[in-house]
Amino acid sequence: MNIKEQKEDRFLFITIVGLISFGLFMLFSASWVKSLEFTGGESSSFYLASQMMKLIPAFFIFVLLTKINYRKLQFLSPYLLFISFLLLIYTRLQGCDGDSCRWLSIGPISFQTSDIARFSIIIFLASYIDNNYKHMQEFVKGLLIPLLAIFPIAFMIFIQPDNSTTIILLMITYILLFVGGASFIQLATIGVLSAGTFGVFLLNEKNYALGRILSFIDPSSSASMGYQSNQALIGLKQGGWTGMGIGESIQKYSYLPETHTDFIFAIIGEEMGFITGSILMLVYYIIFYRAVQISKRSNDIFGIMLSIGFGLSITIYAFINIGVVIGIIPVTGIPLPFISYGGSSLIINLMMIAILLNISKAQRKLNIKRWRLRVDA
Repeated sequence: MNIKEQKEDRFLFITIVGLISFGLFMLFSASWVKSLEFTGGESSSFYLASQMMKLIPAFFIFVLLTKINYRKLQFLSPYLLFISFLLLIYTRLQGCDGDSCRWLSIGPISFQTSDIARFSIIIFLASYIDNNYKHMQEFVKGLLIPLLAIFPIAFMIFIQPDNSTTIILLMITYILLFVGGASFIQLATIGVLSAGTFGVFLLNEKNYALGRILSFIDPSSSASMGYQSNQALIGLKQGGWTGMGIGESIQKYSYLPETHTDFIFAIIGEEMGFITGSILMLVYYIIFYRAVQISKRSNDIFGIMLSIGFGLSITIYAFINIGVVIGIIPVTGIPLPFISYGGSSLIINLMMIAILLNISKAQRKLNIKRWRLRVDA
C-alpha cells in the first residue's frame, strides 16, 4: 500500500494549543477561590498547578502518538476494548464513595475508566469497519457483532451510574456504524429499542437521572438538583455581551459548585461574556470541521473512521457541556474538553488529537470510492 507523506494539519494543532492555553487561563480564574478553600489559604493556584502537572504525561503521550504509525492501533483494538471492560469491572468492584463508581485509583493515580472506554470503542469500531466494510449492510456483521462487543461496556458505564456518557458512547457508535455502511432501518430499529430500554431504567424512582430530568422540566421540583443550573444561568446573565471582566466572577465565590469542572463555561460567560462564549463554541466546531476534512483527504478506511469518531467525541462532549450550562440540557456531569479540570479527559482528548494529526500526515491509496460516499456527502 503506497503512503504519501503530507504536512500535518497545522491549523488543528494551533487551534488545540490555543484552546489549552485559554483553558489554563480560565481554570485559574475559575478555581483560585476553591484552591484557597481546599489548601486552607496556602495556595490560590492548586488546581492550576495540578492541571499543568497532568499536562506533562499528556504531552509525552501526544508526541509519541504523532510519531508512530497509527495503523498499529488496529492490531491493538480488540485488546484495548477488552482491557477497558476489565477496568470498568474492577472500578465497580473496588468500592465507591456515594452512589458513583466512575474513578479507578491505583496508588496516587486516579482516572475515569469511561474515558479509556470511549477511546477504545472508537478504535475498535474503526478497525472493525475497516475489516468488514464489504459486509456492513448485513445484519449480523454490520450490526449484531459490533454491538454485542460494545453493549457490555456501555452497560458497565451505565451502572456506575454514568447515564450521560453511556448515551454519548451509543450515539457515537450508531453514527460510526451508519457512516461505515450499516443499514439505516436496522440501525434505527435497534436505536429505538435501546432508547426504550434506557427509558425503563430512568423510570426507576431511585435513579438519580430521573431526578435531574424532572428538575430540568420543573426546577421547583428539586431545589438541590436545579440549583447548579439556576446559578449558572445567573452567571451568564450577569456576564451579558462582553462580561464582567477577568477575575470578576461572583458565582465562583461558593455560589456555583464545580466552577473548575462541569460548569466552567458559566464562569467564562460571566467574566468574558456572550461574544467570547460564542467564539469558544466556534472553536469546537472548527475541531470537528478539521476532523471531517482529514477524513475526506484520507483514502484509508481505518483513518477515515478514526477521524470521524474522534471529531464526534470531542465536539459532542463540548456542546453537551455547554448545553447544560445554558439550560437546554439536563445536568449531566460532562466536562468541557481541554478546559475543565481533570487529567483523564485531558489525556484522552489529546491522544485523539495526536492521532488526528498523525492521520492528516499520511494519504493512503486505496480504491474505496463507493464505500466513502457517505463521508463525502
